[in-house]
Amino acid sequence: MTEQELLRTALILPPRARAVLCVWAAIPGLLCAPFVFWQNLFAGLCFCAVWGLLVLALRLRACSFVAALSPRSLTVQAGIAFPVLRQIPRRAVTGVQLLRTPLLWLAGASVLLVHCPGGLLVLPGVPSVQADTLAAILTEDAV
Repeated sequence: MTEQELLRTALILPPRARAVLCVWAAIPGLLCAPFVFWQNLFAGLCFCAVWGLLVLALRLRACSFVAALSPRSLTVQAGIAFPVLRQIPRRAVTGVQLLRTPLLWLAGASVLLVHCPGGLLVLPGVPSVQADTLAAILTEDAV
């Protein structure tokens, strides 16, 4: 994938990457649930219901995630009821990191961390080919 192709397309999270994010969010709840059930059955059921709703909200937010690269900036939009738009000038990027866990590797995705003054932008579940290209472009601009 070239920079021109990346400029024309928006980065969206594929279904497998959304599934990985939901698994990551569900694991802490699964680990804590036995301790809550040990206290009280009703509390355990309430905990599982609330945790399930949080994982569902994460899935819905991941479905609304869109990142776009323009010649001057990187723009990320996420959210359903209250969409949040974050725009980082390409010249302000100070560093880029790619993270791949075994689960993300199986899903063909990466987590891209974009460092800029005053913030850190986390792009979770970006397809690996697009993440590699975006990291190379942003790193080239940072130098």
